[in-house]
Amino acid sequence: MSCTMFNIILRYRDTIKKMSVFSGGVKYFILICCCWLLWSGCNVINPVEPTPTYVHVDSFSYKDNPYLSIQPYTRSHNITTVWVYYNNNLIGEYDLPATFPIITDGTNKGKLELFPGIIINGLNNSVDMYPFYQPDTSFTVVQNPGKSTTYKPVTQYYADTKIFHINNFDAGTIMNFGLYAGNINIFKINSPDSLLFEGGAVGSIYMSSPGDSSVDSTVRFAIDSSVSAYIEFNYKSDVPFFVGMSSNLNSTIGSAPYYLAGISPSSTWQKFYLNITAFLAQYHGVNYNFCIKTSLPSTQTTGRLLIDNIQLVTF
Repeated sequence: MSCTMFNIILRYRDTIKKMSVFSGGVKYFILICCCWLLWSGCNVINPVEPTPTYVHVDSFSYKDNPYLSIQPYTRSHNITTVWVYYNNNLIGEYDLPATFPIITDGTNKGKLELFPGIIINGLNNSVDMYPFYQPDTSFTVVQNPGKSTTYKPVTQYYADTKIFHINNFDAGTIMNFGLYAGNINIFKINSPDSLLFEGGAVGSIYMSSPGDSSVDSTVRFAIDSSVSAYIEFNYKSDVPFFVGMSSNLNSTIGSAPYYLAGISPSSTWQKFYLNITAFLAQYHGVNYNFCIKTSLPSTQTTGRLLIDNIQLVTF
């Protein structure tokens, strides 16, 4: 709140009234002292704030990490947020694209760390740093008060990330999926090009009759349940669907699918991050299956789900 002469007079009106008993010179001297004290107090309460330097980030780009033992299926990503640290101090978390202020700490330059964030399990209110993507630490903030600099950070998987290829439907004829329930199998298709994402084929569930449904399960694969684990995939769909896991105690005993996320239709290809860490901690098994479930809505005569680049990511 700014200090005005009006506020000064109101605060010291009684003092000013009493000044009438003093001679003119003393009276004005006391008045000047009162004003100076009040003005000094206002400067202490409302100190001058430094002007920040601004940084603008539109999006992240991705590059391969040559030290990975197995490279991911795809370079696609869905980084929606950025966590900003300046000289190891958290500045904030911002939705992309973002322009954020940096108050320099008295030095001309400072280290900026930009951590990529993702939407977990398709929940817009569940956003966090993706544990497998490295932060960008190559940008140095040069003090430039009031000015904005645009920067495009780059990320990659950490070198100790482990990637297990579940299916991208490109190689051979075995799709690693089997029909668990329903009447429509997931099929590998390689045409037309308008249905493909990357590579020469994708998985497709096509439904054309009332009551059509599909629950498909991959072959079994082992996971270290003591570490963070995600399943990534790309999808395009005009029907809603669910994804989840089932755990197996041995070669014959396994659980029914446990669905972890429901996904709305999308007319464009999207990247999805399914966090299965909590599921693994609760449902121990010697191995696991990834499951997909969908059905034809009563309001539609046909429906298709396309999926590609399904991979397990752990440390």
